Amino acid sequence: MFLVVMGTISQKELGIYDATHKYFSSIILWLGPVPTPGGLTTIGLIFTALIIKFVFYSPWNRQKAGTILTHLGILLLLLGGIITSALSKESFIIIPEGRNINVISDYYERIIEFKNKDNIIQSFNFNDLRQGSEIEISNLKIQILEKCDNCGARAPSGIYKNLQGLAVNMELYPIPEEKQKEANFSGAILDVNDLNNSKNSGTYILMEDIPKNPVFGTLEISLKRKSQPLPFSITLKDFRKINYPGTDKAKEFESDLIIHDGKISWPATISMNKPLRYKGYTFYQSSFEQRPDIEVTVLSVVQNVGRAFPYISTLIIFLGLLIHLIIHMQSRRIEDV
Repeated sequence: MFLVVMGTISQKELGIYDATHKYFSSIILWLGPVPTPGGLTTIGLIFTALIIKFVFYSPWNRQKAGTILTHLGILLLLLGGIITSALSKESFIIIPEGRNINVISDYYERIIEFKNKDNIIQSFNFNDLRQGSEIEISNLKIQILEKCDNCGARAPSGIYKNLQGLAVNMELYPIPEEKQKEANFSGAILDVNDLNNSKNSGTYILMEDIPKNPVFGTLEISLKRKSQPLPFSITLKDFRKINYPGTDKAKEFESDLIIHDGKISWPATISMNKPLRYKGYTFYQSSFEQRPDIEVTVLSVVQNVGRAFPYISTLIIFLGLLIHLIIHMQSRRIEDV
């Protein structure tokens, strides 16, 4: 109950993604310097205690059949929670009005990609890199001078020399991360030594989702979120937002979509309390962007391999309680006779 209450309250400050991972999907929850059981550990301990009770201490007889079945349903519910926390994947998709998108992006993982024309030569996990990390590829020797998970931009401070490309006009620096993870823009300041052409050597800026990446001959360097193609595509037909009276704060919002799967297309509407489930993916209305020329919807995407567990376990618990009630009523009748 403590984890549920704290995880729910902290969503306002941390955002849903960080709060979920801190309280519900963690093995250890740090309360200041004190380590306490996280969500996975807590569920695991409860599951272990209940299965020991279920196997070794349950009264295995007809009179307790309903109780045993109910306990089995609870065990399946806890097992589903463990599987969901360990194996479910969370990502997001951003769709401008009128656009058709078939790729989902990871909230946290990013990659630095080296591409020769349309061929990817090599990629590195951006999260594993640190300030001072070095990369050698082809004729390039690269060192990470600065790295930020969420970057701001300012005029060059004079700290870095021999500025090249976008670094001539701007410099990246770390700023606090946004609660909505999709709103963060990562970047890095690179010291590049081009062994084939010394004129290309110098300080470069690398930032995700910018149209102009550093290019060395035919080799292009880019930073992007780890992505995954969908087996279908989604078009945003219309986005609607209703504000609280007299304010610009959104009270509710929803998206009218068109799902394209091969030659088949059909409409669907996602609102704050009405997700869309299709082919193992669940889409939730997460947030939106109000750009000057267009409206953009942001959908959270969950791939939950344990999605069936709550339905199955709830049915088993219901049957267990029903059987327990029937047996109890039969026992009362026998006693009355």
